[in-house]
Amino acid sequence: MNMHKPIICTSEHLRTTPKTRCVAEALFAALDKLGIERMELKNTNDYWCRDYMPVKLFDDGTYAKYIYQPDYLNDYKTKRKYITEQADACKGLELHTPTDMHIVFDGGNYVRCGNKVLMTDKILMENPQWDLPDLFTHLKYSLCADIILLPWDMQDKCGHADGMVTYLGDGKVLLNSCWKDTDKAFHNRLLKILHANFDVIELSYNCKENKDSWCYLNYLQLPNAILLPCLSEKADCDNDIAAIESFNKLFPDLEIIPIYSKPLIDEGGALHCVTWEYIKQVDRCIYPN
Repeated sequence: MNMHKPIICTSEHLRTTPKTRCVAEALFAALDKLGIERMELKNTNDYWCRDYMPVKLFDDGTYAKYIYQPDYLNDYKTKRKYITEQADACKGLELHTPTDMHIVFDGGNYVRCGNKVLMTDKILMENPQWDLPDLFTHLKYSLCADIILLPWDMQDKCGHADGMVTYLGDGKVLLNSCWKDTDKAFHNRLLKILHANFDVIELSYNCKENKDSWCYLNYLQLPNAILLPCLSEKADCDNDIAAIESFNKLFPDLEIIPIYSKPLIDEGGALHCVTWEYIKQVDRCIYPN
């Protein structure tokens, strides 16, 4: 196996939870068709594995650990059972994790853009014991990147950056479209920050956008395809058709594969949220049990 070829991981809960089983089956079928290796993570407490698994620093499979204790779960007694201990989820994985940030962090609030990392300013609220300059310095050296903070969209309780923007490579980012009509001031703030650091491409669709059209940015990119979350089972609603057309233009060299994801979208996430790229490092250290 190519050591730098990622294995796409999902929590076993994605397959075993009745309402998301259809998403798992479609996702697995697409990965198998594309010849992409996959595996299921054990010792997890929910299927949003992007949030609690280590974040990848480099394409050679170097990761950083952190404390996963999000307020949107930890602040509610009935939801604490869904908090996954990162060390438990990583048991048995051959991971190179030289960095442990020792701060409260969330993998959904991490968008790697070469030597820069985008995250929302919710990271400040999650670590109030840190002085701001010290936290910035700690993040910069832990993640080996310059840190760019985006404003937290308070409509998103999770405060994740991966639903706002994604990296296209070559200094380009793709910005979600969901604030253009609903919150122009917020949209302009994002543009101002991003334009100072990247070339910005804004998602757009040739139809009236559904309230859930934010979901399309939460796609999974593979070496040979884009797995695009869709709202309708046959990807034939106006928004799905428009999104597929837009992504075909954005990624002309990749196959666009629609995956029905409404069970996830209804809970505020999609395909990027329930997947994690594992690069096996057989000649390096194993995550301590």
